[in-house]
Amino acid sequence: MEFVANTDVGKKRKNNEDSFFAKCYNDDISLYIVADGLGGYEGGEYASKMLVDSISSYIETNLERLPKLNENNIKNILNVSLNMANKKIYDLEKTDEKYKGMGTTIVLILKVCSTIYYMSVGDSRMYYILKDFSSIRQITVDDTYVNELIRTKVITEKEAVNHPQKHVLTKAVGILKNITTNVKIFDNDAGYLLLCSDGVSNMLKEEEILSIFSKNDFCKIADKIIQKANAKGGIDNITAIAIKL
Repeated sequence: MEFVANTDVGKKRKNNEDSFFAKCYNDDISLYIVADGLGGYEGGEYASKMLVDSISSYIETNLERLPKLNENNIKNILNVSLNMANKKIYDLEKTDEKYKGMGTTIVLILKVCSTIYYMSVGDSRMYYILKDFSSIRQITVDDTYVNELIRTKVITEKEAVNHPQKHVLTKAVGILKNITTNVKIFDNDAGYLLLCSDGVSNMLKEEEILSIFSKNDFCKIADKIIQKANAKGGIDNITAIAIKL
């Protein structure tokens, strides 16, 4: 899988609390992670890095056996990796005052042979762009208070755009002692995927992301997304991984 990835501190923050991992190990296995840390200067930055390092290390210890496993086994490996990262972050948050309140979001893709597995916690997102650039669609579901209001029909999607609590998360890695999420399989085998932090999704409309994909060489897409988000204010850290299926 061809990919491009980049991160930027943005225009308003002093440090970058986003972390990412993007690696094609061989023809059978690729791993992509975007994590957006919570908890201030040291906590958020360290939480996102802990998550990326922990999950990628665990996947790498299982690298040789992954192609031999069935779908349920691979989903279990991803859930175990997430819970291991969650425990590390949770335990440190509870025992070191310097890291109090820290946590992180995650959106992840693991490709094993011809199957693409994905999972997310928080509001970092995965988008799918059609091969002919005719449409873009959000694949992951945000774990946010406002999204819950939409789901329960308390507010409309239009009302959610400027809701004062639109950034409040209902779930994040490292906040609770135990965490659960659904590992899903993405079925399309053509087009593009985008993993990004909310520094992208809060600054750029879906139509703007689609335009960047359609008007630029693939190798420039991550950089162009960062440039556009910064041009519109860059109020948060910005991270993007673009993947060609």
